[in-house]
Amino acid sequence: MGRPKGGSAASSSSSKKPKPKPKQRGGVDFKKYKHKVGRKLPPPKNATNTEIKSKTIVLPEQSMASERAGMAVNKRGLTLRELLQQTAHYNANVRRAALNGIKDIVVKHPTELKLHKVAIIEKLQERICDTDKVVRESLYNILQSLIFPSLKEDNAISTRSTLFLLMANILNGMTHLSIDIQLMAFRFLELVVLNFPSSFSSYAEQAFNNFVAVLSNDRINLHDRNKLNSVLSGLGHCLSLVAKTIENDDISNRQVHDLSARELWKCTTDEDNSLGRAFAMPNLLLKLQSLVQILINSVEVSASELCAKSAIDASSCEALLSALHCLDTICRIFVHEVKKPQLKFSISKTQFGPDWLRNSLLVHLKNLWGVKCLFHEKAKTLRNKDLMEMYLSPIITCIPDLIFNAPDDSKGHLLEAFTDTFRGCKVDCKLILPYLDAVGEMLLPEKTGTWFAEDGSGVLGYHDAWIHELPRILLQSIDKAPSVTKVVLKLLLRIGQYFPTMDCENLRPFIKLFGVESSSGAVELGPFVNLARDCQELATSCLYYFPSLLPDIIRPLASCCLSDALEPLILFKVVEVLQSTYKAGSLQITEQLNFLLLLMARFRVHPGNPSKVSNWDTFKSLNRLILTSLSEMGDGSLVLELMWNNLSNAIAQKPSMHNMNGLFRIIVTLDAGTNKLMNEDAIKLIAGYLVDASLDLSKTIEVGFQHDKTRLFQYFIKPCTIMFDKNDKVLCSTLEMLKSFITGDDHLLSSLSNLNYPGELSCRVCVVTTILIFLCNDQKLHRNLSFGKLVIKGILDYIRHQLDSSGPNVTYEEKQKLRSAFEQLKTKALQLNCWDRSELEGLSITR
Repeated sequence: MGRPKGGSAASSSSSKKPKPKPKQRGGVDFKKYKHKVGRKLPPPKNATNTEIKSKTIVLPEQSMASERAGMAVNKRGLTLRELLQQTAHYNANVRRAALNGIKDIVVKHPTELKLHKVAIIEKLQERICDTDKVVRESLYNILQSLIFPSLKEDNAISTRSTLFLLMANILNGMTHLSIDIQLMAFRFLELVVLNFPSSFSSYAEQAFNNFVAVLSNDRINLHDRNKLNSVLSGLGHCLSLVAKTIENDDISNRQVHDLSARELWKCTTDEDNSLGRAFAMPNLLLKLQSLVQILINSVEVSASELCAKSAIDASSCEALLSALHCLDTICRIFVHEVKKPQLKFSISKTQFGPDWLRNSLLVHLKNLWGVKCLFHEKAKTLRNKDLMEMYLSPIITCIPDLIFNAPDDSKGHLLEAFTDTFRGCKVDCKLILPYLDAVGEMLLPEKTGTWFAEDGSGVLGYHDAWIHELPRILLQSIDKAPSVTKVVLKLLLRIGQYFPTMDCENLRPFIKLFGVESSSGAVELGPFVNLARDCQELATSCLYYFPSLLPDIIRPLASCCLSDALEPLILFKVVEVLQSTYKAGSLQITEQLNFLLLLMARFRVHPGNPSKVSNWDTFKSLNRLILTSLSEMGDGSLVLELMWNNLSNAIAQKPSMHNMNGLFRIIVTLDAGTNKLMNEDAIKLIAGYLVDASLDLSKTIEVGFQHDKTRLFQYFIKPCTIMFDKNDKVLCSTLEMLKSFITGDDHLLSSLSNLNYPGELSCRVCVVTTILIFLCNDQKLHRNLSFGKLVIKGILDYIRHQLDSSGPNVTYEEKQKLRSAFEQLKTKALQLNCWDRSELEGLSITR
């Protein structure tokens, strides 16, 4: 059997007492419970019920919305005050958004800017040195487009106080450790100078100190050309402002010099007075002296970069030209200071005199010469010529000032290079105008500095070379570059005015402007007639100052004047200029007489038709001008003697009625009673001239003449009546020639119209009778006509004989015309008071 369960063993085990457990340190051990996973624990017995039961509270209006009612907000609903606070936020994105919001509010609500302008600027000026580039650019745009235009409308005191805060941060930014912030500060300075130039004088010295510091930074000069350009642009504006201020300083000083002590004290204490804004020149000149070498280094760096590149780099070119512009402005400032007179109350004269200026400019000249050669060498291979021309133009304009202010021993290379490139410059090149401006500035005394000796300038040896090129440029520019034509003509005129005794041999090609005369005497018209009127006036004025060229210009010039394309005003101006040149003793009398005679003999008068406007009034005005000019030349008979051969040759050419009338008027003006007309050829021409004029008037002797034709006939015969009044022998000889015309001997006359004379007897009689009737109407001719009474009686006898004859060739109609002519001529002849009554009473028609 097995061992019983329990028994003594069990009792013995149960009789043993359990050992007590050791007490735990630190407190009583709580009872642990084992819980199933996921079972929710019941709350403890001592838990407090925190559940709150409430009803929803509905508010009728939000308090923030109530506060914004009627306020200006941006798109995001922020007010100007909130946006200004956010401009100082640590997050750059918030600052950007704040500036955009301010711009939005100012654009939509302009009154916000007017009311809170000072507060806005006080807050925004803190962002000038912002570390974020976008924030700085946004601030620049706001100042440029919104704030500064509005600030200009304020009074001077509020503007100065506002700009003081702004300039303090700008100057602080110029010395910032970050180069980007530095450069942006210079852009802000340029913006202030452009908008408020009068405020710059207070900060000029400190600003130029900062320019020196930043331009001395090799990282800017050598590695980032765009950054350098930004600084140089601002420097150029600041220097230009200084130059402009000191140029007006002389006038202000002269005004102050005349003020009393009390008024002078008032000027010095007045904040708004221009004297309060003057620059402290001694200190400023020291700063500018430091800039000279820095700018020269910039020129050298830019030039070396251009040499190393195969094509023109725009950034390097801009840096080069900006540096040259700054150098040129600095030089002008020093030149002005050296030349400026010192007033009795001014400071002692500056130490920067001509010697310093010459030494500084010497370096400038050498660098400019190297850059100029570089550009012209590269121009041979570069295709982008326009870009090269655009960047080279300002360099050329610097040359005159540099040459005039440099020592003589440093001018030769630059002058030689300038002359060579000027010769090679084409008229359609954009550089031609800067070249011409530079030539004019170096040629004309008005452009030179008064404290430089003209004979020591080094320019005189190149005068002839430059002047020699001007006619070439003029002739080529007429077709290729019309705008250059006027510039060259102006320059030629000014050269003639300033150098009246100049040898014009270098200007001989100028003759081609008017035309070229061949060996046979024919003239090929020049481009003068096709120029614009202002250019024609300039070219005409030049004639007065180039008299040695006139003998070769007279005939081509006359051909231009005879062209229908030339306006009457220019024609008259040419005559007046040549007459003035003759009066001044610069033109021979024979040359002037030949010119006037050519115009009178060859001017083509056309009465007017659908294709052409009548120019008869122009010829009459020219006629009067020529006759006035001739009457001013002295004794008429002597003048006529000088021009008689040419005048008689012109008459012998049998020009038109108008031209012959003008030639006869020359004779009448100079010596109406001359015996030179007493030769058979002259009498033939006079008689033929009268016959042609009468034929043009009417074919009959009946009195129904048209008034305008009658006036024209009187105009034509006027010079003849004056000659007949002064010389009765010419009159009698002419009457004899007219009598022969009636009898049919028309070969004795010299017709000007080159037409066959009428064969009918009645027509011939009517023509001569018309002439005699007009002559008899002139009371001054009665005495001289009486000397030709036998000729007149012979004409009446011939007419009566033809009427009395019964020849078959005289028709009834012709007899009626002859009878009318006979009676009218007889009546007019009786008015001469040189007849016995019986002499003509016996002359009567029997049939």
